[in-house]
Amino acid sequence: MSTHPKSKKRRRWIDITFIFTILTLSSLMIFLLMLLNPAKKEKVVVSANFPTVPKEQINESDSAYPGIRIITETSNDKKTPYAIQFPQSNVPEFNDIVKAYTNNIKTLYLNETNYLTESNMYRKGELNISFEVFQHTTGYYSFVIHSYMNTGGTDGLSETRIFRLHNQSGHMLTINDLLANNEKALIKLATIVREYIISDEQLNSHLLQKQFTEKTMPTWDNYSNFSLKKDSIEFYYDEYEITAGPAISPIVSIPLEDLNDIIADNFKLPEVTIQPSPTTSVKEEEKPSGEIQTEDTTVNPSTKLVALTFDDGPNPESTTLILDTLKKYNAKATFFMLGSRVSFYPEIVKEMKEAGHELGNHTWNHLDLTKASSEKIALEINNTSDAIEQATGSKPTVFRPPYGAVNSKVRDQTSLPVVLWDVDTLDWKYRNANHLLAHVKNHVKEGSIILMHDIHMSTAEGLDEVLAYLQGEGYSFVTVSELKSSNAN
Repeated sequence: MSTHPKSKKRRRWIDITFIFTILTLSSLMIFLLMLLNPAKKEKVVVSANFPTVPKEQINESDSAYPGIRIITETSNDKKTPYAIQFPQSNVPEFNDIVKAYTNNIKTLYLNETNYLTESNMYRKGELNISFEVFQHTTGYYSFVIHSYMNTGGTDGLSETRIFRLHNQSGHMLTINDLLANNEKALIKLATIVREYIISDEQLNSHLLQKQFTEKTMPTWDNYSNFSLKKDSIEFYYDEYEITAGPAISPIVSIPLEDLNDIIADNFKLPEVTIQPSPTTSVKEEEKPSGEIQTEDTTVNPSTKLVALTFDDGPNPESTTLILDTLKKYNAKATFFMLGSRVSFYPEIVKEMKEAGHELGNHTWNHLDLTKASSEKIALEINNTSDAIEQATGSKPTVFRPPYGAVNSKVRDQTSLPVVLWDVDTLDWKYRNANHLLAHVKNHVKEGSIILMHDIHMSTAEGLDEVLAYLQGEGYSFVTVSELKSSNAN
């Protein structure tokens, strides 16, 4: 039986349409697979442009503590620079824990900065990890590791973690060991810590009540982040963990004598202790953050001199611009630098010295030294002086305590002259180049010491107008030491 010609023709078109549909769907599937699973060649190109792990230098050196070595990892990669220091010991388990901790932070930093770069958000990051060491009479070391990470946003993230080790026995001390696993002792410790926090005006005024209540509950985990010193125990909290406010990282220091009845026997203080001779009370020496010590800022120069000072640097972009502006006006200034940043940007510090500016010490981690032990104060200051000397060949000549917080204990830990200010531009608060000039106009006088911060780009951008105005008013720009010398004459 034969098929009608029209039927054959219709069948042929159906076949063609079917084949075309199959080919179209196949092409579409291949295209989608390519989108979801790009070729390896494309991935290699991306990886070549944005290396995941920048070139780094790793150094190992001995510390002043027997059996403790310092590992330093640095990278000057333009997008992902970092400077990391952490301790290593003779105990492999301790070494693994500490190295894993710092590696986790570094990995988080590199992943975040690489992600931003691959997303065409070209921001420069910064990572600094440093540590302090405190030794107890029992032989335990407390390694206090401070980290600061910024992936290019407005605010960075800071964290402090403590690891404790008896290098001879290899034992890593916990809060359970310190309190002999006594639950009643833990409850009493929690009560004491709460009382200390509430009695501190600065902390109490910034308390986040819910977080404070949760983080001071009598649980072992809540009191695990502590350092053990010769005569005290200190508990560390990160920013916004129990308080809100600008860069508030609470440290609660409690004398061991206040805990003598609840700590394990081998940590108890002797029953009879020799009290130091009475001295001028710390409170009599303390001044509010913005108040100036008379010997540092009372000036009566015969000519119109002014001292420009910059805190918290160096910073590659803003400090470099400030140095260029100072050079334009043949102005000399004093830079109070953080040791943690000096170690990261030594070439900028060297440039400061070569330009004739004065090098000042502003501690390593910008701590409120009046709340620190004598050992910590000395470490903060001395390590910074050493970093400045290593970068320039010269030690700093002046010292400015963070927040202007100073007392007799702080002064006893350094022979450097303590320098504060009488004109606070509040550049850290307003971040406005125009406000900088307006504030200087309203407050500057002969012999003023002007406080600014070279880590803020707004300060760098507004400095030219400030110097032009001051020069037009007949002021000459000198370092702090030159200003004080002119007063003496």
